Amino acid sequence: MYELEVVEGMSSDELLEAVKIVVSKLYGKDAEALIDHIAKNGYVAEENLASDTGIRSNEGRRILQKISEEALVVPDKLRVENAVLHVWKLNSSAVKTFLLNRLRKAREKLEILLKSVQENAIYECPKCGRKYTLEVAYAQDFTCPNDREVLVEVSTRDLTRVINDIIKKLDNAINKLEQYKANNHALRATEEA
Repeated sequence: MYELEVVEGMSSDELLEAVKIVVSKLYGKDAEALIDHIAKNGYVAEENLASDTGIRSNEGRRILQKISEEALVVPDKLRVENAVLHVWKLNSSAVKTFLLNRLRKAREKLEILLKSVQENAIYECPKCGRKYTLEVAYAQDFTCPNDREVLVEVSTRDLTRVINDIIKKLDNAINKLEQYKANNHALRATEEA
């Protein structure tokens, strides 16, 4: 199993699981399977993608290119007997940066959602539960387009609280990763001096 540097409060396995969850949400289950294969084997060879992972070669290459754009994996070559394999390895030094960037993006989106929820009235269909902003509800004459029920204004207090709670959890995770990065950089600077 591939070992990652541990962040305070997170084991190598927990870090890897966090990466797999994010990669799966962004690029699909095949991407998660690729990361898992790389973590278990140290690399994945392009020539053996289908046989090693069960993922079609062209789909695997596309995913590898996407996650390499985020510096999560890096290409390399591996000599095996008389052949050279084109392999992809996990970039362990970029794992924390990848997670940090994704946490920040999620936080930004939640901030936008929170602002929208706080500034706009929200209407809900009592039958199907779909929600609409004031503008959309007004344009539809306060009637659900799916089942013709009258839309009802809902309180945003609970939704605001939930969003704020999630933002606080993201802030804690971001702070842990940033603290680790700062401590790690300071340690390296001390070692080099």
